[in-house]
Amino acid sequence: MRWGHGRFLQLAAWAAGGLMAPALAAEPPCGPHVAALYPYAPFFRELPDGGREGIDKDMFDELARRSGCELRLVVESRVRIWEQMRNGAAGLTLSAVPTPERQTFAEFMPYAQGRYHLMVRPDVARRIKSLEAFEADRQLTLLTVKGYAHGPTLDAALQRLRAHRRVHEVADFPAVLRMAGAGRAHGLLALPSAWSQVETAIGEKRAWVALDVAPQDRALGALALSLQMPAPDRQRLRRALLGMLADGTVASIMHRHLGDAAARAAAYTEPAH
Repeated sequence: MRWGHGRFLQLAAWAAGGLMAPALAAEPPCGPHVAALYPYAPFFRELPDGGREGIDKDMFDELARRSGCELRLVVESRVRIWEQMRNGAAGLTLSAVPTPERQTFAEFMPYAQGRYHLMVRPDVARRIKSLEAFEADRQLTLLTVKGYAHGPTLDAALQRLRAHRRVHEVADFPAVLRMAGAGRAHGLLALPSAWSQVETAIGEKRAWVALDVAPQDRALGALALSLQMPAPDRQRLRRALLGMLADGTVASIMHRHLGDAAARAAAYTEPAH
């Protein structure tokens, strides 16, 4: 299901205007629902002291508070999250990229956007300036995370590279960083919000170069709700997210974790028709 700004504007004033609390008092219990997170800073990370932080953690906390739904947070790999969303073991996840296959078992409500870039080693960057050039050089290999969707152009390129055994797929982004730091591949795919992590893992003197190879694509960050979740509960969570968008809470969370420029770039805009 796609939620456009027309529907958003109809409901936003109601959701943000203080009318939600009385409605919740009359509603039945919601949940518990498993809310799935995956380790990918700044979206989510577990701290050495046992604490947790990140955009998705703050978003889930606020969604639970506003909707009145009980959300039980679990941390899984991205590929396991989609398996659990498919079979109903998980009820919702965030930073979710819609695909036709995923839309058969979940509905999506976008709240952010971004664009994956191809990051390549400096020696590769001297001769490779495009996705087509990367694909044409059969010696080059690419790192990615199992279960990630990057947009139609990059996902199609990944399929072609897989056919030639040129893709290293790992469980999570920290594993991508470890393999990149060890020189196990020539390129990787990352959002701008993760570039600083790549630099830290690789070292400033060996900094990889980000190439904007699919400027026509964008990866949506959406709230994904399992279609096995009761419809009234999905409605309450959608309504909570509408309120967070309307009153600037989503923007505030993005700003807190990304800074001014990246938060502005991540703000969701309805596609032109």
